[in-house]
Amino acid sequence: MGERVGSDVPYCVRGGTALAESRGERLTDWPGMPPCQIVVCKPEFGLSTPELFGRVQAEKLRLRPDHAAMYAALLSGDLSAVAAQMANVFEEVLTPRESETVRDIKARLCRCGAENALMTGSGPTVFGLFQGHEGARRAFEELRPLYPRTFLTWPLQEV
Repeated sequence: MGERVGSDVPYCVRGGTALAESRGERLTDWPGMPPCQIVVCKPEFGLSTPELFGRVQAEKLRLRPDHAAMYAALLSGDLSAVAAQMANVFEEVLTPRESETVRDIKARLCRCGAENALMTGSGPTVFGLFQGHEGARRAFEELRPLYPRTFLTWPLQEV
């Protein structure tokens, strides 16, 4: 039922770490995230998921996420290895204005010590993964005045 409301709904209702395929409705359980701090930053503009899917021409994409390598990184519990595998093909099809904002947020997160930063799904929200609280707090404090919908959080550990 959730997928009729929106492609991301099944993932949000289910929780945990999962590989989402197709338009997000096909989910496969994966190992959980290693402990970390996450800064999430939503720019003022929105993006249309159907429009972004329309911009994607699979044969022209330079970026190909390596699912096997990401699975292995999650299994290892090594945040740096997880961050090294982060990829989002939608970043390749942003307009120049959209891309500039996403790049700015990612750069600020990385300057504050993020292991890596990436646009979430079809965006435009961007997140950065941090080993510790100090860099994450610094990034949060730098971004919040510019982007009021900036949050500092962490992954829930399964019990």
